[in-house]
Amino acid sequence: MKIKKLYILLAVISLFLITPNANAKTLRDLKNELAALKQKKANNESQKKLTEQERNTINNNIKATSNKITESENTIKQLTEEINDLNDKIKEKELEIKEIIHFLQVSNGENAYLEYIFGSKDITDFIYRSAVSGQLVSYNDKLMDEYNDTIVKNKEKQVNLKNEIESLGAKQKELEVQFEKLGSEIKNISEISMSIDEEISAQEKAVYHYEKELKCELDEDINSCGKIPFSGKFIRPVTNGRITSNYGSRCYWNQTQGRNVCTYHYGIDISGGDTKIYAAAPGTVASIQWYQSCGGTKIFVHHNVNGTYYTTGYYHLKTVNVKVGDYVDQNTVIATMGGDSSTWSYDKCTTGQHLHFAVATGLYLRDYTYWSQFEAHNLNPVSVVNFPAYGVWFANRVTKY
Repeated sequence: MKIKKLYILLAVISLFLITPNANAKTLRDLKNELAALKQKKANNESQKKLTEQERNTINNNIKATSNKITESENTIKQLTEEINDLNDKIKEKELEIKEIIHFLQVSNGENAYLEYIFGSKDITDFIYRSAVSGQLVSYNDKLMDEYNDTIVKNKEKQVNLKNEIESLGAKQKELEVQFEKLGSEIKNISEISMSIDEEISAQEKAVYHYEKELKCELDEDINSCGKIPFSGKFIRPVTNGRITSNYGSRCYWNQTQGRNVCTYHYGIDISGGDTKIYAAAPGTVASIQWYQSCGGTKIFVHHNVNGTYYTTGYYHLKTVNVKVGDYVDQNTVIATMGGDSSTWSYDKCTTGQHLHFAVATGLYLRDYTYWSQFEAHNLNPVSVVNFPAYGVWFANRVTKY
């Protein structure tokens, strides 16, 4: 009974002692991250749709404002024509009034009858003119007052319409600024959507790889199920060329430093022929080191060859075609050869265009991290990769020598 209680106590204690790996990531985590990215994209698309609707509304307001401005300008033009017409009528009435006034002045003078008779047909016409002349003057005065009042009102309308046009113009400019701003927002949202699409694509590939290819369980640590691809052998990393510098101690003239350099060479140099560089065996890109002062840009790939873990290194690269985490095989062009004058500005340990090819046991940056440890694990590449003797040309990647 005491032993049973002891086991129970130890089991309970073990629950407190066991702490989960906070850094562990599972297939479920990857799927949740993918779902979050898709939700982010959906939210982004929804925001884009709302912004586009708002922009369409503003655009319609701009058109309505523009139509209103055109309408007001046409009204001002019409009022101007009416004012000009009224001014012409006033001038005509002024002439008529002057004639009537002239008649009254003549009719009130000593020679009124003689003066007037020349302008009338008979005495009846004279009497009629005398009777109505006062009424005509009064009527024309009233008509001219109405004309003038209409002119004043039309001018006021013109002023009000001009002020309205200025206000509408300011409103239109404000709407145009908002329209452009929303256009920029839509552009930014579209760019973000493209970025999210790239993230979703990469995440979908990762999920597919771990779920379908590596057969990871939903709650299994992907670091434990994501095995490095197995390979039966290494092959040469370039299709043709020759070894121009062996593994081991060496002295050479470094033209970028302008002096003779003696070092231990932790790899072999290959030059000539095609500049495409392939992975020497299936594996995973472990690291890319950019623009190093000695070695230039470098790629390191992890391998499992016949159950033994290796790391291959490729130095003096001009271009890089892969990224960290990529799975590569022996047909993958991972880079192009550099080391020539195009890389001399930063790569000081090169004598010309070539590939420095290194092989180390173990997994660099996983089993060990320091550069000195990597060099300590280096071995002569020709011990695991078939190469012809120093200086002998090879024309393919697989012929045995």
